[in-house]
Amino acid sequence: MGENKPETKQEQKGGETINIKVKDQDSNEVHFRVKTTTKFDKIMSAFCEKRGIDKQLTRFIFDGHRLRPDQTPQEVDMEEGDSIDMMLEQVGGSFKL
Repeated sequence: MGENKPETKQEQKGGETINIKVKDQDSNEVHFRVKTTTKFDKIMSAFCEKRGIDKQLTRFIFDGHRLRPDQTPQEVDMEEGDSIDMMLEQVGGSFKL
C-alpha cells in the first residue's frame, strides 16, 4: 500500500533545498544551494557582492519574468537546476529619424 515518507530535517525547518545558478550577460555563472523559502534579496545580494556589481543596477529574470527581492524560489515554481538571468539595467535610448 502507500508508504508515508518521513520529512527530512530540511523540510521540517521550512522548505527543501535546491541548486540554482545565476548567469550574467557574459555567461558567467554563480551556483547557489538555497532553501525554496529563501528570499531572492539574499541571493541577489550574494551574487552582486561576488561579482562586484552594484545591486541597484541589476535586474534578475526567471522564465521571462522579473524577480522581486521579496519573492522566493517556491513562489515562482523554481526546481532543481533552474537558472536565473542577471541583466544590467539600461537607461535611456532614443529614436533617430
